[in-house]
Amino acid sequence: MVSALDAEAFSSTLDWKQFEGLAELALRSFGYDTIKNYRLTKPRLEIDLVAISAKVAFGIDCKHWKRTVGQATMLAIAQKQIKRCKRLLENIGVETIVPVILTWHDEQLQVLENGVAVVPIQKISDFFLNWESTGVIKVIKKSELTERNC
Repeated sequence: MVSALDAEAFSSTLDWKQFEGLAELALRSFGYDTIKNYRLTKPRLEIDLVAISAKVAFGIDCKHWKRTVGQATMLAIAQKQIKRCKRLLENIGVETIVPVILTWHDEQLQVLENGVAVVPIQKISDFFLNWESTGVIKVIKKSELTERNC
């Protein structure tokens, strides 16, 4: 009998670069255009993976850690991802971006208090098919950035 692929077990055999590649393949299968390792300068920032559709982009920080981390660490990582996504939004041709942390492990935290989604690799399909229905995911709009800069 053939069992379903355990994404967490499979991804444990990958290094961080292959993990990002696996995430990119999954996002392309959902119809997103992708950019790996998007770099910005002054200050230097990098977003591991950007997934773009006609109406929204996702700025994804891929975390291929050997173990889970605490809430304070995850919140600090999420705040940095929000800042990177705001900078990215100023530099690409989309109006909306959603910051995401993609993990190897099934983290207990699913949506942090700042609205950043923590998505375990085995739940990537469910997240990208249903993220809009939660109503609690952080969505950054270009118009909000412009209004604050006035």
